[in-house]
Amino acid sequence: MTCTYREKIKDYLEEKLSELEMDAMEKHLDNCQFCQEELDRFLDNGLDLKGKALDVEDEILVSKIRARIKGGRRITLYGILGFLIGLFARFYTQDDFLLTKAIMALPYKLAEFALNIFFGDNVLPFGYNMFYYYQGGMGFFPYHPILDFLATSVTPAIIASFMAVIIGYLLSDKRVFRRKKIVKFFGAWLIVFLIWTGVLYGTYGYALGKVSKLEGIKAMTVYAAEKNNTSWLIRIDEEALNNEKYRELIKIISEAEKGEKSFYPREKEGYELLVDFAGGGTIPIYLDKHSGTMIVSTGDTYQLSPENLEYITEVLGGEGND
Repeated sequence: MTCTYREKIKDYLEEKLSELEMDAMEKHLDNCQFCQEELDRFLDNGLDLKGKALDVEDEILVSKIRARIKGGRRITLYGILGFLIGLFARFYTQDDFLLTKAIMALPYKLAEFALNIFFGDNVLPFGYNMFYYYQGGMGFFPYHPILDFLATSVTPAIIASFMAVIIGYLLSDKRVFRRKKIVKFFGAWLIVFLIWTGVLYGTYGYALGKVSKLEGIKAMTVYAAEKNNTSWLIRIDEEALNNEKYRELIKIISEAEKGEKSFYPREKEGYELLVDFAGGGTIPIYLDKHSGTMIVSTGDTYQLSPENLEYITEVLGGEGND
């Protein structure tokens, strides 16, 4: 299909058309994909602007091409600066200067709003004891501190870069960057954002799946719990797992029999285990030293046999007496 306006695009760029023709061409370009592609072909061509002087009639076209190149660089720079600002947006509460505080707060709050749509149900109740938790996060991934840090940092950065690029487009010459490019950019950005959201969802779901199966425990910190108080007993890390008794302890916990859902108790008498899983994920597990019931913070429960409970009590009790 050939468009009659297509032959006038070069004259349009060189501003040789009458005022009425210029207005008609601008309206036409907003609706004609073929002419938009032809316009981009002119502006994106490989003219050697450092070569010999061009004819006078081409000077306006050359200026448009230069504006296109300069505008593209400016938009890219805006996007990079926006991303960097977004990375540090979580610190907006510490900024005393109102303008920069507002600039950082906007992408952070938009990110918080967007993530709340997808992950709002993950947020723990107010006042929940999260001594193990990444402080300063949005709280949408409470059992995966690393993921919560990334979500709190990267999501505002993605949003801030989008806002900055849109500003760059809006400040550009309309005849150099058609406004429909904003729509295309928005579509591409939306895909990136949804992919990022999918990564967060998949990673957290995978981590919770391992937690639910008590699979892949790589380390744990053990606290003695009595009513509302806890006291540190031992950190069982990869080095400590060279000891047979700790390997056996981890194995016993991993192979506990799953039971019904329950509530994580506020008053405890036994042990509180802060368990780290391979691939990410950190979650507290309460072990009742009398019944052998283990309650995960998610509400999952597991039951230890009397023999296994006795073994764990001996190992951890010995640590408490050291």
